[in-house]
Amino acid sequence: MDDYIELARMLAGGRGGAKPRSGPRSRLVDAIMLLLLSKPMRSAEIGEVLGLQSKYVASYLSYWKTRGYVAYDSGFWYLTPTGEEYANTILERVKREASNELEILARRIAGERHVGTTGNDKNQAPRARGQGPSQSFIVGQTGMVSNERQDRGSRVVCALNALKGQLDGDEFEVVNVLLLHYAKWGSTYMYIDQLQERMQADYNWLMRTVRRLQAKNVVYIYNDPRLGMRIGLSRKLKEYLEACS
Repeated sequence: MDDYIELARMLAGGRGGAKPRSGPRSRLVDAIMLLLLSKPMRSAEIGEVLGLQSKYVASYLSYWKTRGYVAYDSGFWYLTPTGEEYANTILERVKREASNELEILARRIAGERHVGTTGNDKNQAPRARGQGPSQSFIVGQTGMVSNERQDRGSRVVCALNALKGQLDGDEFEVVNVLLLHYAKWGSTYMYIDQLQERMQADYNWLMRTVRRLQAKNVVYIYNDPRLGMRIGLSRKLKEYLEACS
Protein backbone atom coordinates (compact mmCIF):
# COMPACT_ATOMS: atom_id res chain seq x y z
CA MET A 1 0.00 0.00 0.00
CA ASP A 2 2.83 2.45 0.81
CA ASP A 3 4.25 2.04 -2.70
CA TYR A 4 0.86 2.84 -4.23
CA ILE A 5 0.61 5.95 -2.04
CA GLU A 6 4.06 7.21 -3.03
CA LEU A 7 3.41 6.61 -6.70
CA ALA A 8 -0.03 8.23 -6.52
CA ARG A 9 1.46 11.32 -4.88
CA MET A 10 4.13 11.44 -7.57
CA LEU A 11 1.53 11.28 -10.33
CA ALA A 12 -0.69 13.87 -8.67
CA GLY A 13 2.32 16.15 -8.47
CA GLY A 14 2.79 16.02 -12.22
CA ARG A 15 5.90 13.85 -12.46
CA GLY A 16 4.32 10.73 -13.89
CA GLY A 17 5.19 11.10 -17.58
CA ALA A 18 3.00 11.79 -20.57
CA LYS A 19 -0.75 11.67 -20.33
CA PRO A 20 -2.44 8.58 -21.78
CA ARG A 21 -4.21 8.76 -25.13
CA SER A 22 -7.35 7.06 -23.83
CA GLY A 23 -9.22 6.71 -20.56
CA PRO A 24 -9.04 9.35 -17.82
CA ARG A 25 -6.93 12.34 -18.89
CA SER A 26 -5.99 13.92 -15.57
CA ARG A 27 -2.89 13.04 -13.57
CA LEU A 28 -5.03 13.38 -10.48
CA VAL A 29 -7.39 10.73 -11.78
CA ASP A 30 -4.39 8.50 -12.57
CA ALA A 31 -3.28 8.90 -8.95
CA ILE A 32 -6.74 8.06 -7.63
CA MET A 33 -6.98 5.00 -9.88
CA LEU A 34 -3.70 3.67 -8.49
CA LEU A 35 -4.87 4.16 -4.92
CA LEU A 36 -8.10 2.27 -5.65
CA LEU A 37 -6.09 -0.51 -7.28
CA SER A 38 -4.61 -1.25 -3.86
CA LYS A 39 -7.96 -1.35 -2.04
CA PRO A 40 -11.41 0.33 -1.89
CA MET A 41 -11.21 3.73 -0.21
CA ARG A 42 -13.45 6.55 1.00
CA SER A 43 -13.09 9.90 -0.69
CA ALA A 44 -11.84 11.33 2.62
CA GLU A 45 -9.02 8.75 2.73
CA ILE A 46 -8.02 9.54 -0.84
CA GLY A 47 -8.12 13.25 -0.09
CA GLU A 48 -5.89 12.78 2.95
CA VAL A 49 -3.27 10.92 0.90
CA LEU A 50 -3.25 13.45 -1.94
CA GLY A 51 -3.79 16.57 0.16
CA LEU A 52 -7.20 17.38 -1.33
CA GLN A 53 -10.66 18.04 0.05
CA SER A 54 -12.88 14.97 0.01
CA LYS A 55 -15.62 16.87 -1.85
CA TYR A 56 -13.16 17.64 -4.62
CA VAL A 57 -12.13 13.98 -4.85
CA ALA A 58 -15.78 12.86 -4.80
CA SER A 59 -16.62 15.18 -7.70
CA TYR A 60 -13.84 13.63 -9.78
CA LEU A 61 -14.97 10.13 -8.91
CA SER A 62 -18.62 10.90 -9.61
CA TYR A 63 -17.69 11.92 -13.14
CA TRP A 64 -15.60 8.80 -13.80
CA LYS A 65 -18.38 6.69 -12.33
CA THR A 66 -20.57 7.82 -15.22
CA ARG A 67 -17.78 6.72 -17.57
CA GLY A 68 -17.67 3.24 -16.04
CA TYR A 69 -14.23 3.40 -14.40
CA VAL A 70 -15.31 3.37 -10.73
CA ALA A 71 -18.28 2.26 -8.65
CA TYR A 72 -19.58 3.40 -5.26
CA ASP A 73 -20.90 1.15 -2.50
CA SER A 74 -21.48 1.71 1.22
CA GLY A 75 -19.26 4.79 1.40
CA PHE A 76 -16.37 3.23 -0.53
CA TRP A 77 -15.13 3.74 -4.07
CA TYR A 78 -14.09 0.69 -6.10
CA LEU A 79 -12.53 0.14 -9.51
CA THR A 80 -14.73 -1.49 -12.11
CA PRO A 81 -13.10 -4.05 -14.45
CA THR A 82 -12.60 -1.19 -16.93
CA GLY A 83 -11.03 0.96 -14.23
CA GLU A 84 -8.79 -1.87 -13.05
CA GLU A 85 -7.60 -2.48 -16.60
CA TYR A 86 -6.80 1.21 -16.97
CA ALA A 87 -5.01 1.34 -13.59
CA ASN A 88 -2.81 -1.55 -14.66
CA THR A 89 -1.85 0.37 -17.82
CA ILE A 90 -0.71 3.18 -15.53
CA LEU A 91 1.50 0.71 -13.65
CA GLU A 92 3.06 -0.56 -16.84
CA ARG A 93 3.65 2.96 -18.11
CA VAL A 94 5.34 4.05 -14.89
CA LYS A 95 7.47 0.91 -14.86
CA ARG A 96 8.73 1.67 -18.36
CA GLU A 97 9.39 5.33 -17.55
CA ALA A 98 11.20 4.49 -14.32
CA SER A 99 13.24 1.83 -16.11
CA ASN A 100 14.38 4.43 -18.65
CA GLU A 101 15.24 6.85 -15.86
CA LEU A 102 17.31 4.20 -14.07
CA GLU A 103 19.13 3.32 -17.30
CA ILE A 104 20.05 6.98 -17.80
CA LEU A 105 21.16 7.20 -14.17
CA ALA A 106 23.32 4.06 -14.52
CA ARG A 107 25.05 5.51 -17.58
CA ARG A 108 25.64 8.79 -15.76
CA ILE A 109 27.14 6.99 -12.76
CA ALA A 110 29.33 4.86 -15.02
CA GLY A 111 30.55 8.00 -16.79
CA GLU A 112 31.35 9.77 -13.50
CA ARG A 113 33.36 6.79 -12.24
CA HIS A 114 35.26 6.54 -15.52
CA VAL A 115 36.26 10.21 -15.49
CA GLY A 116 36.82 10.86 -11.80
CA THR A 117 38.19 7.60 -10.39
CA THR A 118 41.89 6.81 -10.18
CA GLY A 119 43.68 3.63 -9.24
CA ASN A 120 44.15 4.90 -5.67
CA ASP A 121 40.57 6.06 -5.23
CA LYS A 122 39.01 3.83 -2.58
CA ASN A 123 35.83 5.79 -2.08
CA GLN A 124 32.64 3.84 -2.06
CA ALA A 125 30.60 3.63 -5.26
CA PRO A 126 28.19 6.54 -5.70
CA ARG A 127 24.83 5.91 -4.17
CA ALA A 128 22.07 5.58 -6.74
CA ARG A 129 19.78 8.57 -6.71
CA GLY A 130 16.95 6.49 -8.11
CA GLN A 131 15.91 4.98 -4.82
CA GLY A 132 12.77 7.05 -4.68
CA PRO A 133 9.10 6.19 -5.11
CA SER A 134 9.46 4.82 -8.66
CA GLN A 135 12.25 2.37 -7.86
CA SER A 136 10.73 1.11 -4.62
CA PHE A 137 7.43 0.68 -6.41
CA ILE A 138 8.98 -1.48 -9.14
CA VAL A 139 10.80 -3.67 -6.65
CA GLY A 140 7.56 -4.21 -4.73
CA GLN A 141 5.61 -5.52 -7.73
CA THR A 142 6.03 -9.31 -7.72
CA GLY A 143 2.90 -10.36 -9.59
CA MET A 144 -0.33 -9.26 -11.17
CA VAL A 145 -3.27 -8.20 -9.03
CA SER A 146 -5.35 -11.16 -10.24
CA ASN A 147 -2.72 -13.63 -8.98
CA GLU A 148 -2.66 -11.88 -5.61
CA ARG A 149 -6.43 -12.21 -5.35
CA GLN A 150 -6.26 -15.92 -6.14
CA ASP A 151 -3.66 -16.38 -3.42
CA ARG A 152 -5.75 -14.46 -0.89
CA GLY A 153 -8.81 -16.49 -1.85
CA SER A 154 -6.98 -19.74 -1.13
CA ARG A 155 -5.86 -18.42 2.25
CA VAL A 156 -9.41 -17.39 3.12
CA VAL A 157 -10.82 -20.85 2.37
CA CYS A 158 -8.13 -22.39 4.54
CA ALA A 159 -8.73 -19.93 7.40
CA LEU A 160 -12.50 -20.44 7.33
CA ASN A 161 -12.00 -24.20 7.59
CA ALA A 162 -9.71 -23.64 10.58
CA LEU A 163 -12.35 -21.47 12.29
CA LYS A 164 -15.17 -24.00 11.93
CA GLY A 165 -16.29 -25.19 15.33
CA GLN A 166 -14.88 -22.12 17.07
CA LEU A 167 -17.66 -19.72 16.04
CA ASP A 168 -21.43 -19.82 16.14
CA GLY A 169 -23.49 -19.25 13.00
CA ASP A 170 -23.83 -15.49 13.40
CA GLU A 171 -20.15 -15.01 14.16
CA PHE A 172 -19.12 -17.16 11.22
CA GLU A 173 -21.35 -15.15 8.90
CA VAL A 174 -19.71 -11.87 9.89
CA VAL A 175 -16.19 -13.28 9.62
CA ASN A 176 -17.03 -14.75 6.24
CA VAL A 177 -17.97 -11.29 4.91
CA LEU A 178 -14.79 -9.74 6.32
CA LEU A 179 -12.62 -12.45 4.79
CA LEU A 180 -14.32 -12.29 1.41
CA HIS A 181 -13.69 -8.54 1.44
CA TYR A 182 -10.02 -9.26 2.20
CA ALA A 183 -9.84 -11.89 -0.55
CA LYS A 184 -11.18 -9.48 -3.16
CA TRP A 185 -9.49 -6.25 -2.14
CA GLY A 186 -6.62 -7.11 0.22
CA SER A 187 -8.09 -4.84 2.91
CA THR A 188 -8.09 -6.33 6.42
CA TYR A 189 -10.91 -4.13 7.74
CA MET A 190 -14.35 -2.73 6.94
CA TYR A 191 -16.22 0.19 8.46
CA ILE A 192 -19.31 -0.75 10.44
CA ASP A 193 -21.69 1.04 8.07
CA GLN A 194 -20.11 -0.70 5.11
CA LEU A 195 -20.38 -4.08 6.87
CA GLN A 196 -23.97 -3.42 7.84
CA GLU A 197 -24.90 -2.44 4.31
CA ARG A 198 -23.13 -5.43 2.79
CA MET A 199 -24.92 -7.85 5.12
CA GLN A 200 -28.24 -5.98 5.18
CA ALA A 201 -28.07 -6.57 8.93
CA ASP A 202 -29.71 -5.02 11.97
CA TYR A 203 -27.19 -2.68 13.58
CA ASN A 204 -27.76 -3.92 17.14
CA TRP A 205 -27.46 -7.56 16.07
CA LEU A 206 -24.28 -6.77 14.17
CA MET A 207 -22.68 -4.94 17.09
CA ARG A 208 -23.49 -7.79 19.51
CA THR A 209 -21.94 -10.27 17.11
CA VAL A 210 -18.86 -8.14 16.48
CA ARG A 211 -18.28 -7.69 20.21
CA ARG A 212 -18.43 -11.47 20.72
CA LEU A 213 -15.87 -11.86 17.96
CA GLN A 214 -13.71 -9.25 19.65
CA ALA A 215 -13.95 -11.17 22.95
CA LYS A 216 -12.77 -14.28 21.07
CA ASN A 217 -9.87 -12.29 19.63
CA VAL A 218 -11.02 -12.80 16.06
CA VAL A 219 -11.61 -9.13 15.20
CA TYR A 220 -10.69 -5.75 16.64
CA ILE A 221 -12.85 -2.65 16.92
CA TYR A 222 -11.35 0.79 16.35
CA ASN A 223 -13.19 4.12 16.48
CA ASP A 224 -11.72 6.43 13.87
CA PRO A 225 -12.62 10.00 14.93
CA ARG A 226 -13.06 11.07 11.30
CA LEU A 227 -14.37 8.02 9.47
CA GLY A 228 -16.25 6.03 12.08
CA MET A 229 -16.03 2.57 13.60
CA ARG A 230 -13.71 0.12 11.90
CA ILE A 231 -13.89 -3.67 12.23
CA GLY A 232 -10.65 -5.42 11.36
CA LEU A 233 -9.08 -8.85 11.35
CA SER A 234 -7.25 -9.53 14.61
CA ARG A 235 -3.63 -10.60 14.79
CA LYS A 236 -4.84 -14.11 15.59
CA LEU A 237 -6.92 -14.26 12.42
CA LYS A 238 -4.08 -12.81 10.36
CA GLU A 239 -1.87 -15.56 11.74
CA TYR A 240 -4.39 -18.10 10.48
CA LEU A 241 -4.09 -16.52 7.05
CA GLU A 242 -0.31 -16.50 7.17
CA ALA A 243 -0.23 -20.15 8.24
CA CYS A 244 -2.35 -20.97 5.19
CA SER A 245 0.14 -19.43 2.77
